[in-house]
Amino acid sequence: MTTTVYTITDETGRECSKCTATKKAMDRTGITYEVREMTEADREAFKKAGHMSAPVVVTDSDTWAGFRPDKILTLAGRES
Repeated sequence: MTTTVYTITDETGRECSKCTATKKAMDRTGITYEVREMTEADREAFKKAGHMSAPVVVTDSDTWAGFRPDKILTLAGRES
């Protein structure tokens, strides 16, 4: 299964807190993922799809925005 976490950083280079929390939760549950910095084109596409916050997580079967521990646990169950 492919999982991609689209993150954003502020002008000082710090990642958003929800992005960090999502990655830490995925690390704790053993989910393998790829991190990509969200481009402006990505932002526009995600907004059109209704995803209004970061991070945006894209898997083979689901997409969600923000820190979603429930989705992470479900994803971890599918990977094990």
